[in-house]
Amino acid sequence: MHEYIGCIHIHSTDSDGSKPVPEIIKIGQEAGLDFLMLSDHMTLKSLKAGQEGWFGKTLVIIGYEINDLKNKNHYLAFNLEEVLPKEMSVAEYVREVKKRGGLGIIAHPDEVRNQLPQYPPYPWTAWEVSDFDGIEIWNQMSEWMEKLTKFNQLKMVLHPRKSLKGPTARILNIWDKEAQRRKVVGIGGVDAHAHPYTIGPFRLTIFPYLVQFKSIRTHVLLHEPLSKDFLTAKKQLFSAIKNCNIFISNYAWGDAKGFEFSIESGNERGAVGDEITIRDKAEIKTKTPGTAHIKLIHNGNLVKEILDAKLEYVTAEPGVYRVESYRNDRGWIFSNHIRLKK
Repeated sequence: MHEYIGCIHIHSTDSDGSKPVPEIIKIGQEAGLDFLMLSDHMTLKSLKAGQEGWFGKTLVIIGYEINDLKNKNHYLAFNLEEVLPKEMSVAEYVREVKKRGGLGIIAHPDEVRNQLPQYPPYPWTAWEVSDFDGIEIWNQMSEWMEKLTKFNQLKMVLHPRKSLKGPTARILNIWDKEAQRRKVVGIGGVDAHAHPYTIGPFRLTIFPYLVQFKSIRTHVLLHEPLSKDFLTAKKQLFSAIKNCNIFISNYAWGDAKGFEFSIESGNERGAVGDEITIRDKAEIKTKTPGTAHIKLIHNGNLVKEILDAKLEYVTAEPGVYRVESYRNDRGWIFSNHIRLKK
């Protein structure tokens, strides 16, 4: 497998970010990222300006972030040529993204925060809609904001990555239930803005782009190397994401490159995102690039955990399996599901 590492959900000065797209691309290159997926609010300005493509060894994709008229139900939409009408309902824009061959991902779906009224949550409430491709199960800025209070602001700004512990149990539960019905990709989003923040006499930047690019990352697994032809590479990347051939990591707790998760049964072997058939029994194997608290999840339930660099498990139970791993009780690696069917 060929592994490509990047960051998803990035804002620029096209909306409410603090740097223009060319500068963000340079920072992504400095961080050693293979791809960047930008999604400014309700604009495709940089797409029209020709900022999508290969920039050296970094593949840059430009989509945008949709919201409803109440500024809720934010939706990351990629592979569109134009911004959809802002009057569309949630069901309409989710359906239209799919109709146009786009990639649609629910953004920061379970935001809950009430400590600072000036920073309201923007949750997803339209769970009756079913045409989305994925869920942003871990949003870096959302988690940080949910833990922010008037008493810990300076500490949180000075040490932003220390607050990151992982996706919430509530969103993992929703994701697992959806995945039992159909393929739904789970991604990690940096939600990068690099906002300036003032606390008394101090003026600091919350999560500079380089810091965010060294935290929550999305690892895409391909059978073939990314093409040097941009349109082909873009199609490869979207296909792998829609097929759930990805895992998420927090680089702050270690480089997760080389993580493995597979299931074998008979002569068939499936990796992250795949579907295979059980023949009597199936052998599940996972390996992390370093010791971790590894958890194996089946249909949303914990079936085995171990403190080691590998986990093995034998089962005859169909369903969807995924892996979580932690270091010092903080989330490190979260795989997408492998489906076992009879």
